[in-house]
Amino acid sequence: MKKLCIAAVVFTLTGCASIMTAEEQSIKVTASNNQPIEVTVDDKKTTTPGTVVVLRDGKDKVVTSSTPGCHTATPIKKNVAPVFWGNIIIGGVLGSTTDSSTGKMWNYADSVEVTCAAQ
Repeated sequence: MKKLCIAAVVFTLTGCASIMTAEEQSIKVTASNNQPIEVTVDDKKTTTPGTVVVLRDGKDKVVTSSTPGCHTATPIKKNVAPVFWGNIIIGGVLGSTTDSSTGKMWNYADSVEVTCAAQ
């Protein structure tokens, strides 16, 4: 019975980031000059200060703007989600492969600032 319980726990924890991490993530976007500018991330538009919701797919994300005086492309930093590391220890190759293939092993920065010239 004890082995069955341990096996059940290990099975439920494989794919941790895939199970415990939301499919989408909200990212706050601001402009360094505190002026409203229109920006786009993954074909989703917002005006700063604003929030854009992106799919947590592991792909590189870039905030783009065509506002004069502002950077045209600002990358959004990403890092490996902490639950992914736990999954490697507990779930091994199977769980980490699942997390990697879904892209949910990645967290994007909660906020990004587009650099603009002072006005």
